[in-house]
Amino acid sequence: MFLMWKLSILMFLTMNNKVFLSLGSNLGNRKQNIENCIAHLNNISNMKVLKISSLYETSPMYNIDQRDFINCVIEVETLLKPIDLIAQTQSLEKKIGRDKILHRNQPRKIDIDILTYNDEIINEDNLKVPHPKIIERKFVLVPLLELKGISVIPGCVKKIEDLIEDLDKNSDKIRVCNYKINEENLSHSN
Repeated sequence: MFLMWKLSILMFLTMNNKVFLSLGSNLGNRKQNIENCIAHLNNISNMKVLKISSLYETSPMYNIDQRDFINCVIEVETLLKPIDLIAQTQSLEKKIGRDKILHRNQPRKIDIDILTYNDEIINEDNLKVPHPKIIERKFVLVPLLELKGISVIPGCVKKIEDLIEDLDKNSDKIRVCNYKINEENLSHSN
């Protein structure tokens, strides 16, 4: 028993893959959907939520005939490989209530995107990291800047703050929400 506990602690301490995930919801109780998602992510084996950005209310992109989104970015540390991480996030989207048969850019209870995985560039059939649309999404860049500070996205020469400034010229609306994530409820029973 002690050896298992010691191995668990050692495994947890060696988690060294830093990942930034974008979370968004525009159906039902949007804040609760985000909180539930974070709690579930925090309970995935070999994963720990490290930081959570502020919540932002943002206008929808691409399909503007829908309710505004609540978005945030979280930083997680994990032992999961990128392909296993995408499988976990897609499974979680389905568990929370995302209908994958819907066309792109439709209303959803939860959307989870892998923004960055360490400083790696991944170009697989079902996984592109950094996320291919990261530089055109203010709702991702603003909370990412909040967590990551003045930095660049792997494969991009511009700093995050410069990308945001470029988008400010004609961009979607984004505002910080008055409510915050209740971090005491981030542990979720599966």
